[in-house]
Amino acid sequence: MMENFKSYLSRGIDKASLIEGILQTPEHGWMKEDSCTFAHMQDFFERIPSKVLKKVFVDEHTILVPASGKYACAVRSHHQYVVLVFSEVLQKLSKYNDGWAKAVLAHELGHIFLDHHKVNEDIMESQVDADAFACDMGYLEELESFLHDQPESVEKRVRLSFLTTYYFSQEN
Repeated sequence: MMENFKSYLSRGIDKASLIEGILQTPEHGWMKEDSCTFAHMQDFFERIPSKVLKKVFVDEHTILVPASGKYACAVRSHHQYVVLVFSEVLQKLSKYNDGWAKAVLAHELGHIFLDHHKVNEDIMESQVDADAFACDMGYLEELESFLHDQPESVEKRVRLSFLTTYYFSQEN
């Protein structure tokens, strides 16, 4: 399926067709099972720039799949990425107000787009870089809400400090 999608894209298509191709991927069938989830995922993909969608979903063969666990994580197998979308995110996506769900997904796409699997950098730096990516996609407030919901930790404080700095740097 992914090879058909890649050859389809090689003909040069617009962003709407790219999003349609992502949504039609069999592994993404769960996105169409609920009208709220479908609307949220369509909005999510529309907010992501075409070059990011192409790199993440076409070049890196990324799929998003429901899984058991907490929030979401991106894992790399031999030839693709899998973003595991856990129940808390799925539940939020199925509601009218999705809260921080798309911010968490944007953060995970950030890890993929920024090639964190290839770079041997500090884990905290990778987290902050992925947060910056999510903020660049317009999810600063939602990401802040997500972090405030997390247990106290050094990571939480560092990431919230970054968000504050990011916010004030955008005001100029």
